[in-house]
Amino acid sequence: MRVLIYWLLSAALSIGCVGSTAATASVQLQGFLADVRSFQADFEQQLFDESGALIETSHGKVCIARPGRFDWDYRAPYQQRIISDGKTLWIYDVDLAQVTENPVSTGTVDSAAQLLGDDFDLNANFTLSEMPAVEGVDWVKLAPKKPGRQFNEVAIGLRGGELVALRLQDNLGQTTAIKFFAVTRNPRVAPERFRFTPPAGTDVIHGIGG
Repeated sequence: MRVLIYWLLSAALSIGCVGSTAATASVQLQGFLADVRSFQADFEQQLFDESGALIETSHGKVCIARPGRFDWDYRAPYQQRIISDGKTLWIYDVDLAQVTENPVSTGTVDSAAQLLGDDFDLNANFTLSEMPAVEGVDWVKLAPKKPGRQFNEVAIGLRGGELVALRLQDNLGQTTAIKFFAVTRNPRVAPERFRFTPPAGTDVIHGIGG
C-alpha cells in the first residue's frame, strides 16, 4: 500500500496536463503541476481500515523529483525508506537490515506504476470531480476509468495552490491519508538522493525481473 501511494504522488508531479475546469481545486492543481519540478516536505500518514478505525500513524520526510524519482523516509514508529531513481525501486527496512530491489518496468499496464511518465494523460484515465472544502482545504477526486487498478479513488487536497494532503482508498476498503508540512517547491536535489547502496550486512532480495 505504501509503495502504491508513492507511485501515485510521483505520478501527480509528472503529469503535465490536468484538464481545465472553473472549480477551485482543479485550478489549484493545474497551477501546482505546471510549476513544480521537485517537491520536499515532512509528512504524517494514517492508515484506516474499512470501518474507519485507525490502524497506524507514521511520520517522516519525502523528496520527489520529476519524473518518477522519490525518497520516502519513514522515521516513526519504525524506520523504512522507499526510494526510486525511475529505473529501480528499493524498499529498505532498517530494523530488519533488509532491502528489496525491483525494476520499475515490472509494473503492468493497469498498475500504479503506469502512472509514471511525462506523457501520461490524466483525463483519459481518470474522472476528475470537485469535493467539498474541509477546514480550508480544497479537494479534487480522481476516479480511475478503467477497472483492475489497485485503488478505487484518489483525492488531492490543496490550500492556496499548495499540495497539503493526499487520500487514497484501495480495493480492500482501506484508506490512507497523508498530510504534508513544511513544503518546499522546486528544491535543488542531487541525483544521488534517489540512488540506494545497501549498507554493509544488509540482506538484498531481488524481486521479479531483478
